[in-house]
Amino acid sequence: MPSRLRSFAPRTAVLAIQVALFAFASDAATITGLNTNNLTIGATSADGVTGFTEIYDRDPSDAGALTNGKIAFTPPEASSPGVKVVNGTFPLSGPNPGALATTGCIMASSTATCDSEFQSGKRFKEIITKASAPVDLVFDVAAEGVQQGGAGYQVFHRLVNQTQSRLTGFTLELGFGVGENFVQSTGGDGLGFSTVFTSGPDGANAFTQYPFGLFGNAASNPNFTLDGFFSPTRAGFDVALLEDIMFSTGYYGPYKGQFGNWLSSEMTPSGGFYDDDGDPDTDAILMAWLNVDNVWEVRRELDQFDEVVSRAPITFSSLADASTFLGVTLEELSIEDLANLNLNFAIALDAGTVGFNEFTLRVGVQPVPLPASAPILIVALGLLGMMTRSRA
Repeated sequence: MPSRLRSFAPRTAVLAIQVALFAFASDAATITGLNTNNLTIGATSADGVTGFTEIYDRDPSDAGALTNGKIAFTPPEASSPGVKVVNGTFPLSGPNPGALATTGCIMASSTATCDSEFQSGKRFKEIITKASAPVDLVFDVAAEGVQQGGAGYQVFHRLVNQTQSRLTGFTLELGFGVGENFVQSTGGDGLGFSTVFTSGPDGANAFTQYPFGLFGNAASNPNFTLDGFFSPTRAGFDVALLEDIMFSTGYYGPYKGQFGNWLSSEMTPSGGFYDDDGDPDTDAILMAWLNVDNVWEVRRELDQFDEVVSRAPITFSSLADASTFLGVTLEELSIEDLANLNLNFAIALDAGTVGFNEFTLRVGVQPVPLPASAPILIVALGLLGMMTRSRA
């Protein structure tokens, strides 16, 4: 991934909605793993080559099966199928870890585990390829296998917009079944988002953020010495959390003011990246970007110790000129993290009431609506095309 991905900084991102909040004391049924019935599993490829697990709305072999999303994994950081479940008692990780333990975690299928060190490859990457229908991931459950840990399963999740459209937000739902057979979970059925999970900033039960390398204040985070490239102010979506649904309620921070609604990957601007350590398996550092005026804007430089530091923006007509100014070689790559949103939440299952052997985590996204005149224009263009063809 081109830019350095740093995750945590203070931000209250959950609205206090005290409706049917879901919190279990210590016993929970066991999530045994990812269910593959609606997936086609990609093979683990060579290091640095990204593989994919496609997600369908039914058994992929069924007639009419459709895919609107996939899981990405890139060795050596992660391997096929891209998602794994880890059981056991682990401390919470995040900006406000607290004393409560987790039941385990849902994370990328890497060599890391729930409490591995920062930037160890814990987030699984769920790519949304179409905004027209939700994407369903299914997990297997063993009700008889009781685990200890009151916060539930911590979920290390990243949503990637590749819908070729801007998005205004997202929704996560818990339920059963996939595609047209999906049924949302109901109160008291033993499945819900955890409100005992308080790992978020200011004790939030769930929160979102764009990667720290783009928006973040290093002074507030022990994992960083460099502020976000675009702003030291964190950015993401505020969210509301109910027992079986979590949804965005609007932006916080400077993202929307600078870039508009959530960009799709192919819309992200170009950046100039510096490989500071010569290691192809680590992320290069974003030093400059091709701004809205189509000029290269340098926002970082090297200090006297050859450490990357922030600087006042300065512009150049070419990336080569920017490289010469900095005294390093910059590679032009897409700033793909502008399409990536990190989600942080937990799922809890109640061993006393669970009567199911699998559940679904459904993701839906909201595209920017077309202007009221757009359908008329589309029809008119279609008629014009038919007239043109008839005259040919």
